[in-house]
Amino acid sequence: MKKHIYYFILAVSLFTACKKNDGPISENIKLERTPQPQVNKSTGSQAIDVLNLNAFNASFTVGVYNTGDAAPTKMDVVIRKNGLNSSVKVLQAAVTTFPSTFTLTTAQLATIFGTPVVLNDSYDISADVYTQSGKKFEAYPTIPGVPSAFGFGSGVASQPGASLSIQYKAICAYNPSIYEGNFVVVTDDWADYLPGDVVELTRIDDTHISFEHIAAVNPVPIVITVNPGDNGVSIPKQSVGTRWAYGAIYTAPFVLTAGGSAQNFVSPCDQTITLNMQYGYSAGTFGGTYPLVLVKQ
Repeated sequence: MKKHIYYFILAVSLFTACKKNDGPISENIKLERTPQPQVNKSTGSQAIDVLNLNAFNASFTVGVYNTGDAAPTKMDVVIRKNGLNSSVKVLQAAVTTFPSTFTLTTAQLATIFGTPVVLNDSYDISADVYTQSGKKFEAYPTIPGVPSAFGFGSGVASQPGASLSIQYKAICAYNPSIYEGNFVVVTDDWADYLPGDVVELTRIDDTHISFEHIAAVNPVPIVITVNPGDNGVSIPKQSVGTRWAYGAIYTAPFVLTAGGSAQNFVSPCDQTITLNMQYGYSAGTFGGTYPLVLVKQ
């Protein structure tokens, strides 16, 4: 009996707490379509070469992802430095024509942020959006404890063809002539190479280099692809020979890189290449990743 009395009281409480306009979304909450910015690099520089800063001259566009959606009243084109939202500056306020094209130079960047561009600086560009009702949605909001928050959700960014922001990074521009010939092993966490061992890199073309692995039997070249836009490198899963020299069971040997350009890259200023390697054979991939770092001899 007590159980039934309790459920009755609960039902009355729930009923009396509701109002006629309650439902999945209250009538007091006004829904509004929020335009999505579309920011794309266009012509000109794709990265900043610290060895030739004055040559940087980039062009990019800011528009609306879905041109058939509700139009924004305006957008502020904003830029942040080194991934810190506390550094955000307005590059161009109150943009009302979409798409609009903008240019950027290192002189502008130095003026905007008050310091010259140096190696590894990064500059992210997006837009704050103002809806028809006047609401503002920030690309890089200031949130305590989250210094690099992005104001647009991951689901928004993953839509086909969406580009909510772009980045220009200060790098030593890739020079293919550096990455050929003898390189010295700095470190090999997999321990096939010892520090001081020499690895010969072969230049295939301006964006591909190769080498043969010391522990491969009947070795075939391992091809490394270079992205000159950000100096990232990658090795897709590929054979290195007929087997590993570790024993007869290690047939169908292969390697690949893991971790993206943050862990696989060339550093032309230092004349080094860093590869975050994974190793495997016919039974599967050995566990873990193992950095291999080489420097020009």
